[in-house]
Amino acid sequence: MLKNIKKSLQSARKQEHRWKVYVFLGILAYFVIINQVIHIRPDHIFVALVLFSFVLGRGRARRFLIDWLPFILFWILYDMMRGVADSVRQYVHIIEPYRMEQTLFWPILHGEIPSFLLQAAREFWNPVFQKFVSVFAANFYTAHFAVPLLLGWLLWHTSDDRPMFYKFVYTLTILNVMALTTFILYPAAPPWYVYKYGFVQPVPESSFWGISAGNLIDVDRLLGVSFFTTLWDSFNANHFAAIPSLHGAYPVVVSFFAWKKFRKYLPLLIFYPIATWFSAVYLNHHYVVDLLIGVLYIFVAYSITKYFLYPKIFARFVENVPQDVQEEGDSASAERASPEMESIQKLEKEGD
Repeated sequence: MLKNIKKSLQSARKQEHRWKVYVFLGILAYFVIINQVIHIRPDHIFVALVLFSFVLGRGRARRFLIDWLPFILFWILYDMMRGVADSVRQYVHIIEPYRMEQTLFWPILHGEIPSFLLQAAREFWNPVFQKFVSVFAANFYTAHFAVPLLLGWLLWHTSDDRPMFYKFVYTLTILNVMALTTFILYPAAPPWYVYKYGFVQPVPESSFWGISAGNLIDVDRLLGVSFFTTLWDSFNANHFAAIPSLHGAYPVVVSFFAWKKFRKYLPLLIFYPIATWFSAVYLNHHYVVDLLIGVLYIFVAYSITKYFLYPKIFARFVENVPQDVQEEGDSASAERASPEMESIQKLEKEGD
């Protein structure tokens, strides 16, 4: 009798785990589809995750609002406020990042820099290969918003690890705060600007239509659309936010926490940041120096979260879930897990 009960419980747990995987795959499919139609924005992600959380039951929906709302709201505000950094700038640092890049690679490139060398090398590539690399780079580079949110969902729902989730999202939040502060205090020109205009200061209210997208314009030409051109001109309000590179920092944070949690797929977790870094340089959006500075910011953000924010502020309620939320969440999970739960409970009573 006890063996049957154990088998039934194991079956219920497997079905509940399967349900979590299905929900995650549904979110993944949504992100892939919407990213092909329009570029994923933070508000799209928030609405999608809210809807999925309500599917999981009232307890999960309440917990979602508690755990995700502050983070998502800040991310939306951060995305909107990047334009402020561009509007208050007085002087753009153009030559300094370029000189830092030259110094970094002087021993092997003797004054040349990787992003400009890639621009020159592209001219000699086979057209098919060039298109392949451009599409490859565009996909990795524009996964900027979606991938961190997917890992957040994996931590929060699929693996149900709230402590790890909080450390992950608030590492990103502190990283965003530090980056926005730097954008205001130290506006820095990306390589595409130097490649096009040299070291001349930008004219106030100048337009960079068709230029700020860098080599993403090649993908527009390939597809016969103006998607990336419009996106980078209309939505990327701050054209001089190259340092630190959040496109370089986010993939490192994602891979670090994914490895920390799951201890699997190390080659893939190493490949993802490398591919994104290559894309940032190839597309002429960042110097390697920008990417390395982003990594330094990660160390600071993670240290603040791990040693101060989480233990001093979040641990007290993250590790002590309110009883009503826990009970509602558990009951919703039980209902989804298996229609056999009632019979399992009867068997347990008989066993007693």
